[in-house]
Amino acid sequence: MLKLINWVVATLAVLIVATACDENNVGTSILDTEASVVVDSTFTVVCSPEINNKMTPRSLTHLLGAINVKEYGTLESDFVTEFMPSSEIDTVGVGLNDIDSVRLLLKVPMGQYVGDSIVPMKVDVFKLHKSLPFPIYSDFDTKDYYYKSDLLGSRSYSMTSVNQDSILLAERNSSTGNTDTYYQIAVSMPKSIGTGLYNLYTTNPSVLRDPESFKQYFPGIYATTSYGNGRVTKISSTMMRVYYRKHGTKDNGSDTIYERSANYLGTAPEVVTNNNIRYTPSAEIKAMADAGEPVVVSPAGYNVKIDMPVNDILNRFTKLETEGQIVLNTVTLTVPVTEIANSAGIAPPQYMLLVKASEKDKFFANSTLPDNKTSFYTEYNKTTKTYSFTGLRPYVKSVLDGEFAGEDGIEDFYLIPVDATFIQSRDYLGNIKKTLTDMIPQLSTPAMAKIGKPKIVATFSKKNYSK
Repeated sequence: MLKLINWVVATLAVLIVATACDENNVGTSILDTEASVVVDSTFTVVCSPEINNKMTPRSLTHLLGAINVKEYGTLESDFVTEFMPSSEIDTVGVGLNDIDSVRLLLKVPMGQYVGDSIVPMKVDVFKLHKSLPFPIYSDFDTKDYYYKSDLLGSRSYSMTSVNQDSILLAERNSSTGNTDTYYQIAVSMPKSIGTGLYNLYTTNPSVLRDPESFKQYFPGIYATTSYGNGRVTKISSTMMRVYYRKHGTKDNGSDTIYERSANYLGTAPEVVTNNNIRYTPSAEIKAMADAGEPVVVSPAGYNVKIDMPVNDILNRFTKLETEGQIVLNTVTLTVPVTEIANSAGIAPPQYMLLVKASEKDKFFANSTLPDNKTSFYTEYNKTTKTYSFTGLRPYVKSVLDGEFAGEDGIEDFYLIPVDATFIQSRDYLGNIKKTLTDMIPQLSTPAMAKIGKPKIVATFSKKNYSK
């Protein structure tokens, strides 16, 4: 019975604290208080555009091509990359003379381009003559890293099945279990690349196990557009595939020759790769930015600097604290956007990062994921045309607790378009779970949007002192 009485008393105490009382008795007992929720949306958020023409696009995704869209501007992108070599090469039944051909394979996910699918474009691939620098940025100049005489191969392509140089393929995605459809642009390479790698493996295989040593042997490639304008294409993987003959024996003992292929080289996180991006804003975009109107454009266009009214929220907290016990419940930032009409279907960024200004460079350099304290991300809501950041309370609370005492710029944040990578898994009930694994400045596709007036809403729980 005692346990039951205690439980009833405790329950009544919770109910009294969580609801408003009509009576106001004398005294300052916690139970003799009124509890209420205070919602404050009077805070002012200041935004301004900032040029973002130099970023660290640390990504295995490459953007290739050129477009000129009246409302967006001009974008040109090509790429340089080192390669991670395969540490194992098939030599059983395979001799040097069995190396048949080599192709550079550029994989384009279905529909991952902006512009005209039919327009013919041509990619030229050059051999680099020295190692790439690190760190490397999107404004990288390739002129001192290749010779025009070192052309390895060229290929015309489009994003339709009419063009036989870009073929439509499908494969199973091990992360999602789905079948992914993609175009493959195959660029013929000199056979000497394949025979050279074969010789290297048979004479000095340790070079193939160390990317630092290998790039002294083969520094990498530069792929650029030599013909065509009207499309930029997302390349999700870049591989060097060797085709060869393998001598074997059939079950009946007779000799036979098998046609085989293997990826000898590929891009990987361990090697340097870079998208060289050249963006010139349209007259409309430039006029908005010059007038101080916040606009986001990617890749390598404009970010938005945002002054978060952290001190105003804290001042409101302090004022409420004089009236009673106060708890900060939530802080939400809603950013409305206006989609900029254009002829190429360029839309607002799918994902947006909100990051503390002092953490911005480190966030990308260190391959950080949002920690929901000084960095947050959200997905664009096409229905409401907004980006909504609902979990900003931890940062405000950290400031309130003195974690950033004496630090300048506690209100300085950036809105940055980003690409987000997820892996999918299923629980025992079959529900799909998405886990964020990587985040980089957006370069997978052109994007733009005009930023409206952001709104911050803070909610507090307040228990008034008894009079």
